[in-house]
Amino acid sequence: MLIDSHAMLGKENHHSLEERELIRRMDLHKVDKAIVRPMGSELIVENKLGNNRVLANGSRLLALVSVNPWFGDSALDELKRCYDSGAVGLFLHPARQGFFPVEPIAIPVLELAFSFRWPVMFHTGTYIYSDLLAVGEVARAYPDQLIIAGFGGYADMWFELPDLFDEVENLYLDTSLLFSHNVISVISKIGSSRILFGSGEPRNNYAVHFEALKRHSLSKETISAIMGDNAKRIFNIK
Repeated sequence: MLIDSHAMLGKENHHSLEERELIRRMDLHKVDKAIVRPMGSELIVENKLGNNRVLANGSRLLALVSVNPWFGDSALDELKRCYDSGAVGLFLHPARQGFFPVEPIAIPVLELAFSFRWPVMFHTGTYIYSDLLAVGEVARAYPDQLIIAGFGGYADMWFELPDLFDEVENLYLDTSLLFSHNVISVISKIGSSRILFGSGEPRNNYAVHFEALKRHSLSKETISAIMGDNAKRIFNIK
């Protein structure tokens, strides 16, 4: 099973992607399932609209929902609704949603997501808020939970990846915007069990990722882990 662990639906600046077009791209590249999250205003303030968008797409598109932690109790209520509607995880964008990963404001949202046994993906790579090392501190604070470094620290913090992932064993890497040699540097340090293939559609695309993978002599076991097995395990995909 080929699983895309990070695609986006909606509109944001010059990017836009709707369900039907993503499915078309998935079919073209033989992608079985995609984990999708909101973007734009539906990520930052109109959370219910964005979550409804990603929740309403059947068995091939699975919902990585989002809430702004500053919305307090209403954010928690929205997460409970999304859990009841079949979401598979939480996405947080500190730089856009206006909080630092280790701030107390994020704790209620994180701990509710963890009570659902959801993995939590943070956007990483933008100083100061989406600091990759700060997300590493969240992972250290919750060592029994699964934390995903969305975009893998692209573009400013990718050089922190190998040592950080070597030190923090519950941190997972989303490859969606990384150059392939950055991914290989992490694999050489920790192996492939915590690497998740993400397309980054529509910011990036399937063709670029698949072409990049061809440049490296990866074993069948490594490719299988990155392209689907790891995602099946952490998102509990049957």
